Amino acid sequence: MKLKHIYLTAQEPEALAGFYEALGLTIRFADGAKWIQFAGEKAAFCIAGPGESASEGARNAVVVFEVDDLELMLDRASALGAEIFGEMRDMGAHGRVACLKDPQNNTIQLFQASNKQGG
Repeated sequence: MKLKHIYLTAQEPEALAGFYEALGLTIRFADGAKWIQFAGEKAAFCIAGPGESASEGARNAVVVFEVDDLELMLDRASALGAEIFGEMRDMGAHGRVACLKDPQNNTIQLFQASNKQGG
């Protein structure tokens, strides 16, 4: 199964796009406050403005990003206005995961595979 698109909704899509750019993602396409599309090797998703149609299910989606250094990315996200909640969860041989809310209250998870953990 291949993930094709994830849509996040935001009252201020351009401000939210700045958050994801600062975390290291690249904008592929932007149409003002309507749609902003990101693309990268491991993730492709869009941010929809408040006037754009998006299903209620999309509003409740959780986006998972794989990262090389979980602590570094949590620190970076927190400094950029994300709210980290819960404990970092160790998933044994699979890796570790942490949850946070981006600056416009979308839930995202950061995942670090066990083969990328130091020690």
